[in-house]
Amino acid sequence: MDKKIVVALIAVVALITVIAAYTCYSNSIPGTGNTTITDMTGRSVHVPGEINKVLTVSPPTTNLVYMLAPDKLEGWNFNLTDNEKEYMPSKYQSLPIIGGWFSTYQGNPETFIAQSPDVILDDVNVMGNSSPTLDTMQNKMGSISVVGLNSSTNITNYAPSIKFVGKLLGAEDQANKLINFYDNMTTTVNSTVSNISQGDKVTVYYAEGTSGLQTDPNGSAHSQLITFCGGINVANVALKQGNGMSDVSMEQLLVWNPEVIITNNPQFYNGVYSNSSWQDVTAVQNKRVYLAPTVPEGWFDRPPGVNTIIGIPWTAKVLYPDKFQNLNMTSLTEEFYSEFYHVNLTDSDVKNILSNETFNDTQTYNT
Repeated sequence: MDKKIVVALIAVVALITVIAAYTCYSNSIPGTGNTTITDMTGRSVHVPGEINKVLTVSPPTTNLVYMLAPDKLEGWNFNLTDNEKEYMPSKYQSLPIIGGWFSTYQGNPETFIAQSPDVILDDVNVMGNSSPTLDTMQNKMGSISVVGLNSSTNITNYAPSIKFVGKLLGAEDQANKLINFYDNMTTTVNSTVSNISQGDKVTVYYAEGTSGLQTDPNGSAHSQLITFCGGINVANVALKQGNGMSDVSMEQLLVWNPEVIITNNPQFYNGVYSNSSWQDVTAVQNKRVYLAPTVPEGWFDRPPGVNTIIGIPWTAKVLYPDKFQNLNMTSLTEEFYSEFYHVNLTDSDVKNILSNETFNDTQTYNT
């Protein structure tokens, strides 16, 4: 056969192969998108040019979407309590409950698919995550694109995930506002706690559960604010992945003898000062047990994520009230709720959130 003909045939076959491959790839493209992005994990993902309906597989990412583009959020990962709804506009309270893959929860893909979101966001959390891999999640969601985020629960590095989601959802101005608030709080706190010597740092225990005998040690996403705000986490226990909450004994706690106890459990907080088992703990003797606000999302934890940004000044003030008298929690709370929870607080609301029970009689917020 003539050499030129052979070359031509090879070229035709190669062209057919390329077309066939492209067709196959096109058929496998998830969603009906008309643009390709690189998600935070480096995956190429096809998404609609304008994204208007979003679901996420876990609360940290859901909270981020709610803060940046609430009208694009299509559902919550679990039921909201009446207290949580109290600090949320009514139109967002009735969004469907779609479940998800987080902590011990294993969601139902059909529930997600039934909502027909434009994209589904999934956070690749290096600090404990029970969700499947992104590829596994994509297989579960069929033609709906799954976009990967990179650890939006790492308090030392929130900005990249905020910026990414802001750009993806066309909410870059709102993302910049949240980044600026986060950067300001981080700079303010770090500039002070970085000058505290190790010997002068307060020792802190994070009391979880109704008994207070569950906690999260260093390295857990759930206790990051302790070290971030210059405290020493006394919990010397094995890190429990996912939902965390490692069990501890009262004997261990008495040995650790923390100067400060932070909890988000009202039942534990309301009983700790009258519980004889806790009376020898320095934090209890000095009335330094603090109940972190939890509405509409946790300030200190549960879930970890951008909702804890307002917890940065709160925790710093709890640990070092004398060093952070300049932090005005009333104005910061009003600003954060207005800008990112989309609700304007009344004076009564602020007092309820910054309840007097949070501090003892001699330590109050600068208002």
